[in-house]
This record gives sequence, C-alpha cells and structure tokens, in this order.
Amino acid sequence: MQRQKNTHRGQLQIAETLISVALMLVLALLLINAASQTRTPYANLMSLDQTATDILLAADETGLLRPVVYLHGNGKYYAEFSTYQDQLDDFISSILPNNIDYTLIAHEVHNGTPDQIYFTLLGSSGHIASLQQGGEGIVANYHLGSFSSSTFGQFHSQYLVQLYLWEKFS
Repeated sequence: MQRQKNTHRGQLQIAETLISVALMLVLALLLINAASQTRTPYANLMSLDQTATDILLAADETGLLRPVVYLHGNGKYYAEFSTYQDQLDDFISSILPNNIDYTLIAHEVHNGTPDQIYFTLLGSSGHIASLQQGGEGIVANYHLGSFSSSTFGQFHSQYLVQLYLWEKFS
C-alpha cells in the first residue's frame, strides 16, 4: 500500500513540475514581448517572425494548440474544442501588442505534402487572402505529427499549422 502512495506522489510531482515549466515559459514569453514593445514599435513585421514561432511552440507546450487542431470539426467534443479555442485565442492575444492581428489555420498533411485546402482555427480567412495578394505580414509554420490524450483518445493525422501576423490599420 505504501509503495502505491509513493508512486502516485511521484506522478503528481512530475505533473506539477511540467505545469510549472510550462507556466514559466509563458511568463518568459510575456516578459520578452513586453520588453521588446517598450524598445521598438513593430514598424518592421519581420521582427515578429520569431515571436510567431515562439507563440506556436509555447501554445503547443502548454497543451492548447493540439486540442484545437485535432478536435476541430469533431461534434462529439465541440464544447471542449470551443473551450480550448477560447483559451488559445486569449493566450495569443495576451502576447501580441494591440496593433497586431492574427489568423491561425491548419492544413492536413498527406505523404509529406500539405493539402491546399485549409481550415481556420482563429481569426478570418479573408485576411489571409488579402495577405496572399500582396499584403504585408508574416507567417510562422509549425508541424504537428499526432495527438494523444487520455480524454480524447489518439489521433495520428499530421497537420501544418500556420500563424499569420500583420499590423492593423485603424
């Protein structure tokens, strides 16, 4: 009986450590973003390239990105998808300054090639069409190979997730 308690305690300590590391990563990104905003405005969108990549990495490491991608279109988990989608939207908007807008899309990957057809996870696909026709913005790519969850099951599809960032004009 004592050994089983120690096993659960060890599992809890590992989980607590992983959550702590993820939270520290998010806080570090927020601090880096705040510091860069005070130094220079985003006059050059290319400076956002690393920020966009960091956002996708942090969103994946904190457990927000994969549920949004893999549960998209799954009616069985619509409520959970919606909750994760709202959390991911809040996460991204908390990192970016008010003058930067974004759209997050995903392409399913087959035999190493992303589908031309994509689905929009956050934002508007109309903005992407404008950017593709010569608008000024950046895109960060992130590959997802699978998703395993004790709640939702296992998913083996591969996706190319793209985060588009551009400066708002108001």
